Amino acid sequence: MTQSIFRWMIIAAALALSPVVSPAAAQTIRNVPESNASVARANNAAIALFRKGDYTRALASLDDIIRRHPNSALAYSNRGAVYFQIKKYDEAIKDYTQAIGLGQNDTVTVLNRASAYSKNGEFDLALDDCNAIIRVNPRNAVAYRVCGVAYQGKGDVERAFTSLNESARMDSRAGKTFVARGMAYEQIGQSDKAKADFTHAARVDPASVTPREMAEARERAMGLAIASKAVSPVVVTAPNPAADPLPPVIAQDAPGGETRVALVIGNGAYVSVPKLPNPNGDAKAVAESLRAAGFKAVHLDKDLSAAAMREALNAFSTEAARADWAVVYYAGHGIEVNGVNYLIPVDAKLKTDRSVQFEAVPLESVLTSVESARKLRLVILDACRDNPFLRDMAKTVASRSVGRGLARIEPETSATLVAYAAKAGQVASDGVSGQANSPFATALIRNMQKPGVEIRKFFGLVRDDVMAATANAQEPFVYGSLGGDDYFLRKP
Repeated sequence: MTQSIFRWMIIAAALALSPVVSPAAAQTIRNVPESNASVARANNAAIALFRKGDYTRALASLDDIIRRHPNSALAYSNRGAVYFQIKKYDEAIKDYTQAIGLGQNDTVTVLNRASAYSKNGEFDLALDDCNAIIRVNPRNAVAYRVCGVAYQGKGDVERAFTSLNESARMDSRAGKTFVARGMAYEQIGQSDKAKADFTHAARVDPASVTPREMAEARERAMGLAIASKAVSPVVVTAPNPAADPLPPVIAQDAPGGETRVALVIGNGAYVSVPKLPNPNGDAKAVAESLRAAGFKAVHLDKDLSAAAMREALNAFSTEAARADWAVVYYAGHGIEVNGVNYLIPVDAKLKTDRSVQFEAVPLESVLTSVESARKLRLVILDACRDNPFLRDMAKTVASRSVGRGLARIEPETSATLVAYAAKAGQVASDGVSGQANSPFATALIRNMQKPGVEIRKFFGLVRDDVMAATANAQEPFVYGSLGGDDYFLRKP
């Protein structure tokens, strides 16, 4: 076991019992329980000096604690916070790392180190830390904010907005998150959205938009942009939809004020076959793009069991009945048996062909969940991957066929489309090393940002992107038909 893996096992074990940290708790000197009374008193004195802004004496006090008690993880963590405050980020990182090694591997210390890494331009290390927190506690809004700042530093605008939007969604009262997103909007020239975020931050957390806080945030944003440009070589290559950076996710209302809802499912953590690396990330990115396109409600679910999938579809059917558009996006394994298509939950074993109808969810159930929408019913399936269940599945009836990919489908309800990542009988790629998303999900996200694209042309553009990205090995296909009305994902 490598030292890195061991370190994260320690962090994960400690964080499993830690609470969600409020935004105000990040990058702060702290008074936490300390068994050694002498160390506790000295830390209290250092905290008092820090709060007065007397960083020199706070630092001297913490130096003295560490000299007398070299195993005091809390003292190292607090000294790291002082170094951070006076912009000595190398020293801050060293102290946070020492604190973590001594057992102070709590949420605040790890996120403090991530912020110090970002300040130091070490964005990948920052992402390692904040993503470690998210894996342990996916509801930590601060971790998403810290990730967003790191992605911004890397010049990855799409992921920066994805993380900052998620943080804002989780905690709408975190002023620092809205300031950070406002700076990101400023960088891409969206001054109206930047102003809206700064105004919201001032309303919910006035301390986050003081002249000092704004100056520091703007300095950070500009510094990250400069650092990103400095380390990014200019390379001229032929256009490649799979490799080109995705456009920033810019939010707007749905065309015509329509009510649009979506259910997004990513199944990757299968228990009986190897895990799929991309469905969870694909689902999250698609969900964010749908929200930005004006969908009123987007429900994101990951790694669902059979019971949970059925429950999610049932609940969504009620919501779809009150909407103009209802969309279901699914990424994960799918299978066709005797001409019937099924989506495979993560707890399925599928030891025999007979067990599919009991352990998997038929595509017909997905179509039923959207059929009551008033204008458009859309099901998007990135579920045509090479299926490992087929290798070990025992055939109980000789005449029962088990196909490669998904079978062709003809929706019976009008204004209903079913989009496959690969046409009937083909297998879709889950993506290659270094790609954040599958080719199909990447094409969906990219084209969903384009204004005024009618839905038929939208899927045509998706097809072209996927064909180009896979050297024509994978051809998406859309089943169903629409009448003469136009359907726009975004306003023209």
